Amino acid sequence: MVQLRGKEPSLRERNKARKLEKISRAARALFIRRGYDATTLRQIAAKAGVGLGTLFSYASDKRDLLFLIINDDIEAMNARAFAEAPRDAPLLERLVGIFRAFFEFFGRQPNLSRIILKELTFYSAGPQAQRFQSGRMQVLTRLAEMIRAAQRAGEIGSGEDPREIAYTIFSIYAAEIRQWLGGAAPDLEEGLAALRRHFRLLLTGLDAR
Repeated sequence: MVQLRGKEPSLRERNKARKLEKISRAARALFIRRGYDATTLRQIAAKAGVGLGTLFSYASDKRDLLFLIINDDIEAMNARAFAEAPRDAPLLERLVGIFRAFFEFFGRQPNLSRIILKELTFYSAGPQAQRFQSGRMQVLTRLAEMIRAAQRAGEIGSGEDPREIAYTIFSIYAAEIRQWLGGAAPDLEEGLAALRRHFRLLLTGLDAR
C-alpha cells in the first residue's frame, strides 16, 4: 500500500512494527547466545513478550524467522554494494568492490553469519525465505547486466551467456565467504585478496597449452 506523504502510521501499524522489532531482537540474541539448533520458537516468543500465535503471524517456522531478522539488512546491503562499487575501474576491481560490501556485512557478526549461511542455502519455503531468494535473484540479474556491458566493451572475450557467467561469479563468492567465515578471526583484506585471486582466475581463463 502506498503511504501518503506526511501521513502518520496508524496505531495498529505502530504496534505491529514494535512487535516485529521485539521478535527480531529476541531471535537474534538467542540464536547468537544459544545457537540456532538449541533455540526454540517458544523461547523466542517468551523473550519477545509475545504469544506463539503472534510469532507465527510474522514467520511460518524457525528458518523463516531467521530470514525475517536479516532481510531488511541484506536488501539494504545489496543496494549499497552496487551503488558504491567503483564505476570506472577494471571489471575485476568492480566485482571485488561489490562483494566487499557483502564481506563487511557478514563479518560484523561472524557467529550469526555462520548460522545464516549454514541454514539458508537450501531453504526456500515461507514468505520470508522467498523474499530472500528474490533478493538473491536481483543480485544475479545486476551481475549479468554488468557482464553483458563488459562483453560489449571488450573486457570479456567470451560470448557465453552473461547469466551463466554471473552465476559462476556468485558461486565463487559464496564458496569464498564460507571459507573466510570458517576461520577463528576472519580478516577482511585477506578474505578479499582470496576472492580477487579466484575472480582473476575466472576472468583470465585456463588456456590449453
